[in-house]
Amino acid sequence: MNDALRTKLNLMLTAAVAFAIGLGIAATLDLTPASMARQADNPPLTLHVVEASPIQDTALPSNGFSEIAERVTPAVVTIFVERTIAEHTRDGRALPPAFEDFFQQQPPPRVRGSGSGFIVSADGYVITNNHVVEGAEAIRIQLSDRREFTAELVGRDPTTDVALLKLDADDLTPVTLGSSDATRVGEWVLAIGSPGFRGVGGPLTTTVTAGIVSGKGRSINIIGQGGENANGDNLAIEDFIQTDAAINPGNSGGPLVNIRGEVIGVNAAIASSNGANQGYGFAVPIDLVQEVVDDLVRHGEVRRALLGVSIQGVDDTEARYYELDAVAGAKVMGVNEGMAAANAGIRVGDIIVAVEGEKVASVPDLQRKIRRHEPGETVDVTVVRRNDLKPETLAVRLMDAGDLRRDENPQVVEVESSDPLGVEVEELTRDIRRALDLPREVEGVVIVEVDQYGPYARRAFSGMGRGTVITSINRTPIRNMEEYREAVKAFEPGDVIGLDVFDPAGGTEVPLTIAIPR
Repeated sequence: MNDALRTKLNLMLTAAVAFAIGLGIAATLDLTPASMARQADNPPLTLHVVEASPIQDTALPSNGFSEIAERVTPAVVTIFVERTIAEHTRDGRALPPAFEDFFQQQPPPRVRGSGSGFIVSADGYVITNNHVVEGAEAIRIQLSDRREFTAELVGRDPTTDVALLKLDADDLTPVTLGSSDATRVGEWVLAIGSPGFRGVGGPLTTTVTAGIVSGKGRSINIIGQGGENANGDNLAIEDFIQTDAAINPGNSGGPLVNIRGEVIGVNAAIASSNGANQGYGFAVPIDLVQEVVDDLVRHGEVRRALLGVSIQGVDDTEARYYELDAVAGAKVMGVNEGMAAANAGIRVGDIIVAVEGEKVASVPDLQRKIRRHEPGETVDVTVVRRNDLKPETLAVRLMDAGDLRRDENPQVVEVESSDPLGVEVEELTRDIRRALDLPREVEGVVIVEVDQYGPYARRAFSGMGRGTVITSINRTPIRNMEEYREAVKAFEPGDVIGLDVFDPAGGTEVPLTIAIPR
């Protein structure tokens, strides 16, 4: 390429770039002829700004959270506990008998642990989690100013994971309690703790993490076996506040605080696959904690009204079958004979939809409504009956949780909803009846095969397979194969049906609600 041609190409490229830049500037300033023509054709856009009421007391403070932390942390304490290990083990296994004599001569090993708590009164009451102090033989409390005291265990409630301690000290700074009921999802919160872990510079004391309220009324089945009465009956109440403020090991028992410096919960747990915080923290709501603490101070134990039923949440399938207005309520899966619900006529398969005229949204909501009342009070409980799908209001005289007795042979059923399709059934012959040891009054068809990928298998609990007897479909008794076939023939895709089955292993009839696949 000669110099003249190269010069011409450079000039053309420069002109093109300059033209493009010019168009860009003109477009930015809206000065191109086309834009001027559009302005002439269309009237200018006018924005109408609507004045909104300012949000009060929920905005992030200009100094961050430092003022709140400085106000609350003097009330946060470290709790040190000592426990004795009852059984000598090696690598998690019991030692052989040959070693027992040797180890019997040694003092039983003691383990130390720590957690958090917070002062709630100037006379020395301290709130923490039950799991922090459960089984403790010695409890010491270290204040934020590093003074240490021996603490007395006033009482604890495994069913809510709350414990109350008492220390004898002067110049204590208590927290201010707020309202968990008034707390809203999205509010800023601080999770404060004092883990007490030993480090190079001494124990790890006050820690503060920030986040928001992610949810309320959470039930995550973590209290479980710890929430039992003396007879082993599970009475756990889970109504957690969920937060993404980090709640790490050792922070259990510390306060969850709003931006007004009020305690709205007691940090209790994390949901994690590795034991570390992953954004799912849970706190016991302070309104529930106050109820527990008041009972512990006044009575030395928790007095709680009880219906005497086992319940589970209502899903969309059940809401359709029971013709409910919304996916809400609590389904009765078991009734304790001789207890409040049974005495009032509540039956397995009922959906509890209201208490004292207030709608029941969920299992935690039902628990909240019942715990407002004292044992011995009579409350109106509205249920939708499984047999006729009609609401009925019953007067229930609540009983104390301590009245629940295992020797009353409670009819407690633990089961999930299931689907009748995907099963193979046969006539209930005399030989099968004898082999299953069925009561004389049980009639129906017996399940002999279950498709492990079918609707029934996906919904039924383990063990409710072969040998389970289908006794009725859509409230119509099933006595033989002919009646079963007639009932199944009427099913249409998308139908919701009610299936009653008898579980020989538990000796109980179980109500199931099923959606026929589309």
